[in-house]
Amino acid sequence: MRVLIGYNGTDFAKAAIEDLSRAGMPEHADALVLTVAELCFPTVKPDEAENVAAEGAARISEIFPKWTVTAQTSKGAPIREILAAADLFHPDVIVLGEPNKPNGVNNAFLGPVSQGILTDGSTALRITRQREEIHVGPPRLIVGFDGSDGAELAINAIATRFWPKGTSVRLLSIDDTGVLGTIGRLSPQMRAAAVGAGFASRWAETLASHALKQLSEAGLDASVEVRSGHPQNALIEAADEWNADTIFVGPHVPGNSFERFLLGSVSASVAAHANCTVEIVRKP
Repeated sequence: MRVLIGYNGTDFAKAAIEDLSRAGMPEHADALVLTVAELCFPTVKPDEAENVAAEGAARISEIFPKWTVTAQTSKGAPIREILAAADLFHPDVIVLGEPNKPNGVNNAFLGPVSQGILTDGSTALRITRQREEIHVGPPRLIVGFDGSDGAELAINAIATRFWPKGTSVRLLSIDDTGVLGTIGRLSPQMRAAAVGAGFASRWAETLASHALKQLSEAGLDASVEVRSGHPQNALIEAADEWNADTIFVGPHVPGNSFERFLLGSVSASVAAHANCTVEIVRKP
């Protein structure tokens, strides 16, 4: 596995590195820690970049002593430099830290670097926020699941990683009220809310049967849950209630960045508003 970590020495960048210990990372991997010295209003000054990158690489080596870790610096715009490094390094995932909003203010947008990598990049992206409270025990993962190719990518990404015993995965399926409403018009006995909810639950379990089997065979405790509402809100609420470590989403992947920005809006919105790590999985 190859991991590219954007690191600028801030607390949220440090949190992104610490979070990798709960990301199912393998014993052996190649990691590139990239520190970008911005020319205008720099978070990292050019004469500090090497030390900052070395600090991040050292911490990665402490957590994963068998990884091959390289520290690298560059100057310029972080989005451009990270994407350029990805073109050469070919990472399986890019890791970034995202600052929390102060005093419990809701997140409205992703930071410009995370948004730029999400929009213009083609690599899986893991966005981490600092958390005040991390539950003790194996990781808890939530997957936005709708049976699409993107959802299948997320399942495959989880199933092929190396999780500690007891790791739980909850597939969250958002019921389509439009579909249930149509069924209700055609079949009056389906109008009752309880009947509709039961139908949605059975539909989700059928749709997710292969994914549940795949995750169970990988040694994970997998289940499926159906919720009503907007996908973004349902995923975030479920993650908060369960104190999940990571939300995995696999968006559709159209051909150009503008389409990715529009159709990936649910993924971007989840990443912007979630209080935990969000990993947007993409096809390599």
